[in-house]
Amino acid sequence: MATYRPTEAMSNAAKRGLKLREQSSPSNRGGTAVGLARANQFANREQVSLDVVKRTFSFLSRAAVYYKPGENTPGTQAYLLWGGPAGLTWARNILDNLQ
Repeated sequence: MATYRPTEAMSNAAKRGLKLREQSSPSNRGGTAVGLARANQFANREQVSLDVVKRTFSFLSRAAVYYKPGENTPGTQAYLLWGGPAGLTWARNILDNLQ
C-alpha cells in the first residue's frame, strides 16, 4: 500500500495551528479530535495513507472559507491543523496524479 509524506510546509502549518490553539481560551479553540491527530501526524511528517490524503483534500476544500491568514480564529486553527494551504496543494497534486 502506498503512503505519502507530508511536506515541510504542511508540517510548519500544523505546528502553527497547534500553537495558535494552545494560545486560545478553551472556548475559542478550533479543531476536533481527528484534526488534532492529523496535526500531530503532519507536524511530525509521518507517512499517511491514500485515505488520509483524500480526507485532507476533502476537509481543506470545504474549510478554506474559514481560513483567515494572520487571525487566530477557530477556523484558521482547524485549517492549519490539517496542513493549511500547502496541505490542499499537496493533496490535490497526489489525487491528480492518480488519474
